[in-house]
Amino acid sequence: MSDTADRTFDTERLLALKDVAGAHARALGRWATAFAAQASAGDGDLGQTTKTSPGDMVTFADAEVQRRLVVALREAAPEVGFVGEEGLDEAEPGAPTWVIDPIDGTHNFVRGYPGFCVSIGLVVDEEAVLGVIYDAAEDTVYWAVRGGGAWREAERLTRGAAHAMSHALIGTNFTADSARSPRDQAVFAELARRSAGVRSSGAACRDFCHFAAGRTDLFWQFGLKAWDVAAGIVLVREAGGAVVFAGEPTDWVRAPELIVFAGEPGLVDEALAVLAAR
Repeated sequence: MSDTADRTFDTERLLALKDVAGAHARALGRWATAFAAQASAGDGDLGQTTKTSPGDMVTFADAEVQRRLVVALREAAPEVGFVGEEGLDEAEPGAPTWVIDPIDGTHNFVRGYPGFCVSIGLVVDEEAVLGVIYDAAEDTVYWAVRGGGAWREAERLTRGAAHAMSHALIGTNFTADSARSPRDQAVFAELARRSAGVRSSGAACRDFCHFAAGRTDLFWQFGLKAWDVAAGIVLVREAGGAVVFAGEPTDWVRAPELIVFAGEPGLVDEALAVLAAR
């Protein structure tokens, strides 16, 4: 990281920006929950449409949460650009960038299935340095800043002893493309065979929170985007985990797809070896 970036985004400022991001993630996540409840009761419409597959949706709430976040974050840090899931790209390559997923787990959100997230990451010099994730199912903000540990609200998160894969609880989510990919299916089958169990949350951001909180030991997924991982990267690393992009993309913020392994470092290495053998 450059000296200029270090001075501009020191710990004090990162914590101040975390406060802004966390407050708005919580407020907008609660607003989205209430909006969905009203629609479910027949008072309004989610305005949902399908993007790339029946499980890949967007609603009015996705766009509105993203719009409101941009307003608040731009006021807090006018020099920082934006990349977001809902068609947002207002950042120069390599410049400090907010990376936003306004509602991660939109299918969960639409169906009333517990567990969507509002995710906000800050990337400086291609390094994720701040992450805020509001988990609607828990009504809780998880957060981390570079060098400051991983937190659930005011509780610092610490993980216990590392697990062998045979005792590990692991997580993944399947996209429509993964369901058609023999490689992705083979990796899933082998890691499932080696592990103590597999869980699927339907929201990658939530899986990073599960690791930081000690509930799971490894997460991987094919076909992710920067907004799925920017906040979670900081959370996992500050909790003592490793995050690796298979294939080492040169510009992960704008990569068309990311293959992500995150969790206990030894398990990440083992999972990468499984991938390499396919």
